[in-house]
Amino acid sequence: MKRIIVLSLIVVSVLLIAIVPTFAAEKRFDGVTLKVFANSHDPMLKAVKWSVPVVKEKFGIDILMDEAPYGTQFDKAMSAFVAHTGQYDVIVGAHQWTGAWADGGYVIPLDDFIKNDPEFDPSIYVEKAYQINSEWKGKQYALPFNMEGRLMFYRKDIFEKEGFKVPTNREEWLSIVQSINNNPEYKEKGIWGAVYMYATEQGISYPFETYFQMFDWNSIKTENGFWDENFQICIDKPKMVEAFQYWQDRLKDMPPGVESYNLPEAYQFYIDGKAAMTEVWPLTLYGMLLDPANADLRAKTGTADIAIGYPMSGGWGIFICADSKIQEAAWEYIKFMTTAENDLFFFKEFGKGPSAKATYTDDSLKETYGDWLKGQSEAISKAVSYGKIATMSELYGGNFAVITNQIMTGKLPAEEGVDKLIEELKGILERAGYPQK
Repeated sequence: MKRIIVLSLIVVSVLLIAIVPTFAAEKRFDGVTLKVFANSHDPMLKAVKWSVPVVKEKFGIDILMDEAPYGTQFDKAMSAFVAHTGQYDVIVGAHQWTGAWADGGYVIPLDDFIKNDPEFDPSIYVEKAYQINSEWKGKQYALPFNMEGRLMFYRKDIFEKEGFKVPTNREEWLSIVQSINNNPEYKEKGIWGAVYMYATEQGISYPFETYFQMFDWNSIKTENGFWDENFQICIDKPKMVEAFQYWQDRLKDMPPGVESYNLPEAYQFYIDGKAAMTEVWPLTLYGMLLDPANADLRAKTGTADIAIGYPMSGGWGIFICADSKIQEAAWEYIKFMTTAENDLFFFKEFGKGPSAKATYTDDSLKETYGDWLKGQSEAISKAVSYGKIATMSELYGGNFAVITNQIMTGKLPAEEGVDKLIEELKGILERAGYPQK
């Protein structure tokens, strides 16, 4: 294991202990060690680290913790699962991995735990978080831990100075981008109209967000505009070509080198004051803006609908691994980590995406977070998930991502590239067990 962190109450900083709420002692699992695989996304990672002394105090459980970034966590988990090493009891995972893990028998359904636990109430969660993050083929495989829909962040001071209105469609968005890019004053300061993750990692989603908004959702029964209820391809090719052409043309409007930008680079470019707009997963950027060092930028930052399409849906759940020998302790842990109380606490302290309904309406958040939470709730409501199939992870990597990158960067004409994407998607569906007619 490349990085294993063993944390105990003794080594946790005084600062961290100071923010730990008081819980009644229920040390039912003295001597039990729970192996937790966390994702390195900062808000979720901080929540898991926080839990180490707390669950020791509350349940008597010791935590043996591993972590990995999004780009490597799936493969690392699969290596452990396939080898049946019993390396993990609990894992924080992205919603697109649920099908592969469930069908592989690597994580367990939670339905029996839910049915037999009178304390557990699924109605506390945002419905979309409970369903998208955690369900597979009618069974509950995880509890929702983080829920987001992408938002646009923009510089209110620049918009006010230039008389810009918040864009409501991609034409208005582009007009603002090009107006700033062509303004000598902003050029001299190195400020661009927008910085977006572009064509790599999660940056491949922008053409699909645009496509989702263009798709005629009333014409066919589908959840993602890619395949219908019978898992047959239903892509509107002309609209997808148009969406890709739009984003292929946007490369010239972005800062140099943006083709290599992933989340950290896009976040930092905006934090450095070099862009008037960006679209990212909101929690990390909002957490960065809460840093006292960024107080001035935070005061100048507004949030809004992404304008260029329907936002992409993102979500994480906490799973119990099938090889775990201590599944009862694992259940108590994941149930505890996803309570409404902790959901609110993790948002306020670490900026983790709320999954509980009560967090969005909590009075204590209105002054500091009111506008942002309203926007985030609306983004989640309209956000579109790529879909749920066992091979869903291939939509976030492999040939599907490579082809998308090639279209966005102009290495493939939009129409030819979309044809290749459709063929690749047919293969992805075939590998998931859905033959294409």
